[in-house]
Amino acid sequence: EKKGSSLALVSYPPINPTRGAENVEQFDWEGLWERVVDLVMWKNVGRSAFWFGSGSMLFVSSSFSRDVNFSPIKILCHFGVVTLVLAFFKDSIPQSCNRQNTEQVRSFQFTEEDVLWVGRAVLPIANSLISMSRVIFSGDPSMTLKVFPVLLFGAKYGHLFTVWRLLATGFFGCFTLPRLYSCYSSHIHEKVEGLNARILNAWKSCPRKKLVAAAAVTTFWNLVSVKTRVMAG
Repeated sequence: EKKGSSLALVSYPPINPTRGAENVEQFDWEGLWERVVDLVMWKNVGRSAFWFGSGSMLFVSSSFSRDVNFSPIKILCHFGVVTLVLAFFKDSIPQSCNRQNTEQVRSFQFTEEDVLWVGRAVLPIANSLISMSRVIFSGDPSMTLKVFPVLLFGAKYGHLFTVWRLLATGFFGCFTLPRLYSCYSSHIHEKVEGLNARILNAWKSCPRKKLVAAAAVTTFWNLVSVKTRVMAG
């Protein structure tokens, strides 16, 4: 009786199934992120080499093909054609000799759980994008000076950056830059610090700083267009 009464006085925290589902989902996202990090950091050489080789073959073969136009509408249409052909052959060709003539009704419906799962996956990304856009377009002078040249460059040369080129650049960059930076980060920092010190020493030892600055501004003013001059002003 004493044991029972003492055990009855112990308070246990209630189990919340919603909190448990959130923990499981967070664990799944964390596990996925850890696998991606291990893949791009080449911790498992065989797996990373397989994915890097497959992606390289895809991008290199597509760069040499002239008949393929990577338009989103064209890709969706091709996917729809392939899906329609597979569905037609699956329903037309009999799988066995004793095939029944009864037609099977296939129903594909979204449930409330699917919508909630998509919402939980999309909402953090959407909120982060909204907060980032609010910070970028807040009108702060320092942020404006940082972002405005990038937007001008993108507005002028944005036609050169296609979706396929961005995907290829991101793919090769993810598989090379993090590993190289982790291996040579100290050497890179030493080189950058040495270069900055040399530039500062050269600028401090220059006897005609105003003349050099005026020449640089004049050269920039003569090379750029009128629109860039107005924006710079």
